[in-house]
Amino acid sequence: MGQQIIREYVNTGRVNILYRHFPFLGPESTRAAEASECAAEQGRFHEYEETVFYNWDGVNEGTYSDANLRIFAEMTGLFMDQFDTCMSTNKYLAKVNADIKAAEELGVRSTPSLFLNGEKLENAPDYGYYRVRIEQALAEVGG
Repeated sequence: MGQQIIREYVNTGRVNILYRHFPFLGPESTRAAEASECAAEQGRFHEYEETVFYNWDGVNEGTYSDANLRIFAEMTGLFMDQFDTCMSTNKYLAKVNADIKAAEELGVRSTPSLFLNGEKLENAPDYGYYRVRIEQALAEVGG
């Protein structure tokens, strides 16, 4: 569903997505969020994020160990010296923690959680629901 929104709306320039982290599953998911920000430095956020989600194998079972996050970076084609430096300095930990706090303040309890113009879209049955809501919002702003 997320890829459909990206293809139909983001890639066409009609909608922008603001991605915020909500690593509620513990320390490994927090490190994975940090790693995705390190990948974003190299313009590979979405590719890295997809690799991380595709390889998930349980909560805090070692899937998102630093060693595995580094392997995912290699798989994604990142410059490893830059990635290693970014991860070793916890460069994005404050950003990830700020995202968590913002999500909690908005009542987020799970991922993915989608908001449209500041309104949380709850219990969406399918992609069609999102499409209708996006089209309504675009019509309101003349897009």
